[in-house]
Amino acid sequence: MELAEITMKNDLANQEISRQIRDFHKKKGQPLAIRFSEELTHIILEAPCLFIPSPTLLGEEMMITGTVRTYSDHVEIVAPKSGETIHLYLNSELIAELELIRSLVNHKTQDEVIQEMLMRGLRSYLSEHKQK
Repeated sequence: MELAEITMKNDLANQEISRQIRDFHKKKGQPLAIRFSEELTHIILEAPCLFIPSPTLLGEEMMITGTVRTYSDHVEIVAPKSGETIHLYLNSELIAELELIRSLVNHKTQDEVIQEMLMRGLRSYLSEHKQK
């Protein structure tokens, strides 16, 4: 499971911020893991979704892993999205074309070729519909 993460220097100010975040999580009934780096120089907060009681608590020196969403009364940091597996059934003609394309671009995997084809197709579709 992917987790949102905040890493901050271990000092008195950031310890207080960590306590506020911990208390906010307890109030909301949400899970939160607090750990320290091996050298105890950094505080690391992890959760599927981190809830921050105020945007002013986020400092420039903090390293944030995830997507930050600001609301009127709090901030949420959502875990970065991971890829999803889909099952794609292709007919024999499409498989032959895919293998031909893949043989022309040896440095790309089949997944990368399919992803690029889908993105190009989407861009082409959007540009056609904008022209109408």
